[in-house]
Amino acid sequence: MMRPIIVIHQARWVIPMNGWIISQGAVAVAGDRILAVGPAGEIRRRASDGELGQGEVRYYDHGQGAIMPALINTHTHLEFSGLRQAIPPQTNLPDWLQAAISRFHRLTPEEIDQGVRQGIAEMRRFGVVLAGEVSNTGRSLPLLQNSPLEFHYFYECLGFNLLSQGPLEDDFPFLNRMAGADVPLSAAAHSPYAVSAPLFQRISAWNRRWARPGSVHLAESREERDFLSQGDGSFRELLIRRGRWYEGYIPPGCSAAVYLDRLGFWNESVLAVHGVWLDPQEQEILARRGVWLALCPRSNLYTGVGLPDLPALQRAGIKLTLGTDSLASVPDLNLFQEIKVLQGHFPEIPLPDIFLMTIGNGAAALNRSHDFGSLTPGKKAALLFLPLSSGAPLWPALLEAGVQGRISWLTQTGKEFADGN
Repeated sequence: MMRPIIVIHQARWVIPMNGWIISQGAVAVAGDRILAVGPAGEIRRRASDGELGQGEVRYYDHGQGAIMPALINTHTHLEFSGLRQAIPPQTNLPDWLQAAISRFHRLTPEEIDQGVRQGIAEMRRFGVVLAGEVSNTGRSLPLLQNSPLEFHYFYECLGFNLLSQGPLEDDFPFLNRMAGADVPLSAAAHSPYAVSAPLFQRISAWNRRWARPGSVHLAESREERDFLSQGDGSFRELLIRRGRWYEGYIPPGCSAAVYLDRLGFWNESVLAVHGVWLDPQEQEILARRGVWLALCPRSNLYTGVGLPDLPALQRAGIKLTLGTDSLASVPDLNLFQEIKVLQGHFPEIPLPDIFLMTIGNGAAALNRSHDFGSLTPGKKAALLFLPLSSGAPLWPALLEAGVQGRISWLTQTGKEFADGN
C-alpha cells in the first residue's frame, strides 16, 4: 500500500482567515485536505514526529509572501464571456441589458463555449476555487463539470408572463433532468421585473423541496423601483419587446425586498445580488431574514447604476459576499479588483473585512464552508501564495499582488500558475 505524501508549505505569512495571522507559518497537506496549520517550526516538528501521519514528507519554503485560502466568486455569468469588450459602458441598466441580450443572441454556440472555457481559466488564474454560476440555458454546466473550478449552478428561470401554479419542471424541463442528480444546482429567479409572482413562489418551493439555495438579482437599478411602483418605464418596454408582458399586471406598489418578503421568497439560504438601491426598510428585511447579498461593484459602475452603500449594509447586519458578474460588464474576472474598488470608495471599511466577503462569507453563501473559506484542518487544500515585498503593510500589499495577478496555486509539487501565468 502506497504511503500518503505529506506536503508542508511554508511562507513569511500564513493567513487562515479564521484566526490570528501566523508569522513564519506553514500549512501541512495530505491529498486534497489540510492536515495542520501553525508556526512553521511546530508543523515541521509534528511531521518529523509522525503526528501528522506516516508517509513521505515534502517541504516547500515559498519565502517572502503570504499563503491564504482561495477565493469564492459568488456571482458569475460565464456564458456571457464571449461578450468581453463588446458592449460599451451605459448610463442605465435597461440599455445595457438590451444591448447584452441582442449581442448575446448573435454569438455562435462555439463562441459561447470558448468564452466559458476562457472565463473558467481566468477565474482560476486569479485564485478562484469556487463560483456561483448563473445560466438560463444550462450550456455552461458540462464545461464546468469538466474543469478544475468547483461551482454551484443557479439555473435561472425567467417568465414575467408565466402565471401557472404547476410544477416548475413543466416550464423548465432542464430542472426535471437535474433534480435527482448529484450536481450542486438550484433554481434561481432572474429579478422582480422578469419573474411573475407565481413563478417566484414556484422557484422557492422547488428549492425548499430539494434543500437548495436560491438566488435573485435585487435592487440593481432605479428603473426596477419605478417598475414595481407604477408598472411602467424602461422595463415594461423591454418586456413588451421580448414578448413577456401581460396586460393584467398590477404593480405591487412597494420596493423589491418588501415585495419578495410578501411572497415568502426570503430565507437564510437565498443569495440576493447587487443591492445598489436598497432602502433602510429593505436592508432590515434582508438582515432579519438572514439573506446573503453578493456585491458586484465594477459591474454596477459599468452599467450605470452606481455603487451599493457598503457602510450602511454592514451597519444593517447583512451578510455580504463578492462577485464579478460577467465579462459583458467587467474587463476581467479578478476578484481582487472588486476588493480594490470597494476599498477605494469606502476606505473606512477595514481591508480584512472586505477580504472576508470573498473567502469565508463566499463559502458560506454557497453552502460550502465545510470545504472552503479558511485554512482549517479537514478542509480542502485550496491554497494560494502571493509574493510580498519585505516590510510592506500586509493587507495593502496582498491586495496589490492580487490585482496584478501575482498569484500561485500551491500543490504537491510546489506551485502552479506562478505569477498569474
